[in-house]
Amino acid sequence: KSICGNDFEFTSIFAGIGGITTKEDEENVAQLLRQLPGASENTKIIARNDMEIALASGLCGDGIALIVGTGMVAFGKKGEETHKCAGWGYKEGETGSGYDLGMQAIRMMIRAYDHRIEGTAFTEEVFKTLGMNKVTDIVAIINNLWGKRTKIAALAPLVTKHANLNDPHALEIIKIATNEVFLAIKGVYKSLNMQSPPLVIIGSLGNAPGVYRNMIIERVLELDPNINITAPKIDPAQAAAFLALKS
Repeated sequence: KSICGNDFEFTSIFAGIGGITTKEDEENVAQLLRQLPGASENTKIIARNDMEIALASGLCGDGIALIVGTGMVAFGKKGEETHKCAGWGYKEGETGSGYDLGMQAIRMMIRAYDHRIEGTAFTEEVFKTLGMNKVTDIVAIINNLWGKRTKIAALAPLVTKHANLNDPHALEIIKIATNEVFLAIKGVYKSLNMQSPPLVIIGSLGNAPGVYRNMIIERVLELDPNINITAPKIDPAQAAAFLALKS
């Protein structure tokens, strides 16, 4: 039917939105979506967390999705069962995420400038990137950054860059972070009693070549050598459309 004149009707809508955590959230969002032009009482509307479209972006039904960028969460689906590990927000810490790497970079830099640890090219670059002139500048900088998770996560590439150059402090951060990512994947795997599922890794941090990704893959293959690790095959928006069609 004519879209320009709004003379159309959706058969099905699937929305994957970050922040949906409860059935009440799902129902509230579905009610809002029903007010869209083209939606009617006959339209099947499903609202879920964006973890579901992340998994569907790998063109797999059952499996595990790992979203690792600014935040970090693992999500699995097996038949009608689902399970989520991590992803409880930056205030909880989201260990393994870009935000976490950024915070750890700041902490490692301060330790170096306090002479608690030896300074390296990594801690020096963090110092300069933050625009610091003297170590006491950190108080104002941290106050300004507090709660700005994307700005803190922007420091994560410094960690991965120097880890790839074998900087000991960057490698220490990466080792702790990737262990937490692995534990989230393992938590989903064990909770759903999976056997050799596909694992779709979404996000620039998880898909960039180097030590961070390699450590995750190594641990995952120790858990199950037949896990099929892949990047998304379609855009998340296409995945949402695919789920709407499937429903």
